[in-house]
Amino acid sequence: MTTNSTTTSPTMSSMLLAVSEPSVVGTPPPNPVEGTRKLCTTQLDGSESTIYPCPSTISASLTLPTATSGPLGRTTTAIPSQVPSTLPGPTSKPGNNGVAGGAVAGVAIACLIIGAAIAAAIFFFLARRRKKREAVSYQQHLPPSEKGPPVTAGPVHSGISSYVDSLLPQPAEDDAMKKEVSRIRDNIKNHVRSYYHLETVPVTKLDQSQLQGLAAATGMSASALASIFVNPSTREESIRLFVAWIALSRCSDEHHPTFLPDELSSLAVVMPGKDGTNGAQASLFSKWKTITGALMQQRYGKWTQELAAPSRNVTEAIGELDLLLAPFVIGSVDRDQRHKNLEMIMSRSASLAFLLFSQPGSFRFDFTGQNGAMVVFPALLQVISDQAQTLSPPRPLWEKEITFEGGP
Repeated sequence: MTTNSTTTSPTMSSMLLAVSEPSVVGTPPPNPVEGTRKLCTTQLDGSESTIYPCPSTISASLTLPTATSGPLGRTTTAIPSQVPSTLPGPTSKPGNNGVAGGAVAGVAIACLIIGAAIAAAIFFFLARRRKKREAVSYQQHLPPSEKGPPVTAGPVHSGISSYVDSLLPQPAEDDAMKKEVSRIRDNIKNHVRSYYHLETVPVTKLDQSQLQGLAAATGMSASALASIFVNPSTREESIRLFVAWIALSRCSDEHHPTFLPDELSSLAVVMPGKDGTNGAQASLFSKWKTITGALMQQRYGKWTQELAAPSRNVTEAIGELDLLLAPFVIGSVDRDQRHKNLEMIMSRSASLAFLLFSQPGSFRFDFTGQNGAMVVFPALLQVISDQAQTLSPPRPLWEKEITFEGGP
């Protein structure tokens, strides 16, 4: 059998044409890009050849018919039962990958809440650690017998405490307190020189019961003080001492009567912690004084100098002075003028009393003398520090002025 391309029987050719070019109405023309199709011929033994178009390639994986030798000397072409197709299937449309606006808002709110929670946790941790450090620092300054368990406080209490501390005024400078003490000392010295004489006065003219408080403060007996008063050579110093005692002993919250306002004096006398023996109570007492002084500063800071009439405490102090000093007053001086001068001294002392009270530390005046020396003007000592710690020895702010019994 002679075959140009592939020879099959007419029946086989028809089948091949049916497979190669299905006749479908409306089939689009061939793509010109692919070119002109090739023609194939088939010839059987003793018959004429048959010409037909070669089948077009359906896909890259198309299997062509194969010829095999069959019985009777004929060639049989095997046609695949199925023609695989590699035509692309329908392409799926990509979906919408965007996020809805409501979801975006939800994510933003969630992030905000989480951020706020983290910030609050950090603030809580830092405030609590700071409060613990302050508590440990305070405990380290206490005596072993007064140390208790560590003090803990939440951030709210710590924040309130820090805010209150920021509102309180700073402790007064030493120079400011020294300036007030110096003015009182000079006022007393000028007052004694202006209104009292140095003539002889019998000791019987003195009411020695008025000297009991001064005797206890100086460590001298009342009779020894009386003899100093009647001695013309020591009278000026003794009168200065007595006026200073009446004025400055009332500047302490430990003494009664006091120049402090009645609202404060009744509490300050009985308030625990002022002696500094208990560290916790001393700290609370110090804080109470500072806060109370700040709250009452506007009302009582300069109250004694601004009132037209002297206060009851000032009037009582002047009356106590008159009981002892009446025998030594110069007869020709104006009594009202002398009292007005005393009111100025006592009012200035009352202002000093409020200034010392409003400080975080505690102060007292020292009138004691040693080795036969008599104090003319006392020393001002700080006995409790601004941190509520007992000072031993006390810190002097103003040195005492002393003289001997026989004279300066």
